[in-house]
Formats: sequence, C-alpha cells, structure tokens
Amino acid sequence: MTLAITAEHLAQIAGRKTALMPALAEWMNQLCPQYQIDTAQEYAHFLAQACHETDHFKTLREYASGSAYEGRADLGNTQAGDGVRFRGRGIFQTTGRANYLQLGIKKGSRDLFINKPELLEEPEMAVWSACEYWLTRNLNDAANHPDSDRLKKKYKGAVLDLSPVEFISYTVNGGNRGLEDRKAFYAKALAILSEAEAGSREMPASAARAGLAAAGKNKSKINKAKSSKAKVEKAEKAEKAEKASKPKKTEAKAAAKSAPKPDNNKAKKPKAAVRTVKAKAKAKN
Repeated sequence: MTLAITAEHLAQIAGRKTALMPALAEWMNQLCPQYQIDTAQEYAHFLAQACHETDHFKTLREYASGSAYEGRADLGNTQAGDGVRFRGRGIFQTTGRANYLQLGIKKGSRDLFINKPELLEEPEMAVWSACEYWLTRNLNDAANHPDSDRLKKKYKGAVLDLSPVEFISYTVNGGNRGLEDRKAFYAKALAILSEAEAGSREMPASAARAGLAAAGKNKSKINKAKSSKAKVEKAEKAEKAEKASKPKKTEAKAAAKSAPKPDNNKAKKPKAAVRTVKAKAKAKN
C-alpha cells in the first residue's frame, strides 16, 4: 500500500502549519509515486530537502531577488535580467535559464517556463519539477542506502565521504548550506513517516481480521437460523403426519351415512297377521 502524505505530516516535519501544505501534499501523493518516491525513507529524504528549500513549506519562490545569479554561465544566464527572471522557484528552488529551459522540454513545450517562469510557483509544477530533479540525479539510489553507509561525492576537487542525507543535501544545494537543518528535518520526517507507513500496512490486516470475525458471526447466526428452521419444519411435518393418520370428521360422517341401515320390517310382523293368529286360537278353544 502506497504511503499517503498529509498536510499534517508536513506540519509535523516543519514544526508549523502553512497555507501551502494541503496543496503540496495533494500533488505529492499524485506525482511522487510516478517517480518511485513512495516509501517512508524515500519521502523522508525528499521532504527534508523540500522543507529547507521552501522555508518550512512557506514559499515556492526564493526570497532573494536573484541578482546574484546575473551572468552565471553555469546556470545558462546569458541574457541581461536572467538572474532575476530565473531565480529559484519550486520546492527544490529550480534556478537559471538552462534549468527552466530543460523543464519546458520535459513538459513538451520548450519555452513554457522561459515565457512564464512563475508557473513553477504553482504547487503542481513545484512538486513536479522537484520530482524531475530527483529522477535525473538518481537520488532514490542514495535515499535507499542505510543511514550508516558512506557515499563518495566529489566536491570542489575533493572526494568526500558522506552519509546518504549529506550526499543528497550536497547534490540539491550544490554545497553544504543548511546541512544541519536538512539532517534534522530528515530525522524527524523518517520517524513520522515510518510510523505512518507501519500503520498503513497494519490497517488492511486488521480490517481483514475484523472482516473474518464478522463473517464468522454471520455464519454462526445463519447456522442457528437454519437449525431453528429445520426444527420448525420437522415439527410441522410430524403434525401433518399425525393429522393424516386420523380420519376427518366429514369422512366419518360420510361413512356413517353410507353404511346399510337395519331392516326393522323383518323383525316386526304385520298387525293383521297377528290378529289372524289370535282368532285361530280362539276357534280351537
């Protein structure tokens, strides 16, 4: 299950709430997984850099005017006013004409950000530009190293042994500016998001257990209902059988009516015959 970033997570990492957090969290959830930034450790590294670069998720544009970048050929600022026009924007503070141009090419519209540099101040583009930076510098590889690992990075002619968070900080910043803050943000983000990630893994399991328990209860209820129904049906059958074995009253009446009646005429002699017999007896006397 993909870890979901919330505005509350951002507030906990930054130590304060800002108006940008809900929109940033929304776009992080939509865009970061597309760049395979989806685990607690990867997000912790990503958000540590973002938190520092945006002043605790407070701004998506560099506070400085950008005049310090004027004439910087390494940033592609070859035209007058490029320093101010292409100052840092987005959650990783994309800076310089060359980088704005590359993002436009990535979007399929070469001069999109050259003509409208302020687009990178929108939460969607701010998150997207940081994801592109993360991808092109292979920073997920560094993010997935254990914190105890030492990574080599060449900086100003020297080869440095750096922890993963230091390696990523040097890459994003181009140096070690704000390094301690970035490390502190990383530690805080890792603790907060690791707990959230563990919770998101446990929820489906607990939901499944609850579902099984509910299913068990329902099954028990169904079995009881079936048993009760079977008893009722059995009693009804017995009652029907008993009734069937007894003749019905109407049948008894019909049988009584149809039975032959005794012939009383055979038992009685006609009165005339009786008188004749008595007369004969008197005559003999």
